Amino acid sequence: MVYTDGCPVLNDIEWRDNCQFPVIRKGETPSDWMKRIWDQLMNYRKNNCLFVSHKRYMVARKILYLWEGDLGSAFEVNIAICYSCDQLVYSNIGCKYGICHFMDKHWSTNCTGNAYCDISFRDYIEFKNKLKSGLTNSFDEKQAIRRYELWMQNAIRRVKRAREIDRKIRAVKVIQEKWLEYFYRPDGLCASELALHYQLLWTVREEMRQINNV
Repeated sequence: MVYTDGCPVLNDIEWRDNCQFPVIRKGETPSDWMKRIWDQLMNYRKNNCLFVSHKRYMVARKILYLWEGDLGSAFEVNIAICYSCDQLVYSNIGCKYGICHFMDKHWSTNCTGNAYCDISFRDYIEFKNKLKSGLTNSFDEKQAIRRYELWMQNAIRRVKRAREIDRKIRAVKVIQEKWLEYFYRPDGLCASELALHYQLLWTVREEMRQINNV
């Protein structure tokens, strides 16, 4: 398999729109910007009319005027639209060499989608083997491998979190059963045991609340 992101051939209007999509207008909030461009952006994405740099996410830009009379230049800011989860992403980490590292962090931790990962496990193994054996030095394939590994990190994290939440839910149920046992059968637990279970119940609930806010 030969993997490539491909560069679409755009007409003048499509090129202009691709240049204008990322620009947040004066007085416009990031949410307003996203709402304004969303429908047209998704239409362009569906028809493969976006720059390669806009294929999986779009980093916002703001116009800065460097001197009096300057026509302005659009500089990237640390705000992006992720197409995998359709959410705005904010970060203090910037972009370097055309790679937005804050999107890497988002994809490996908080992203709820997987559209950024566009290869299968079989493709991943094939690309890794080709890379190790020196049969390829393709930038696109290296990036595909990187995105797959980010997705794996995210998936593993979400599974661990789900298991942890499930474990705490089961613990709460056990404690609640003990509480009911004591409530309806006063001789079921002594006062000290009841106090211990009651304290544990609220500790577990607080931990669950913190996990849900991660």
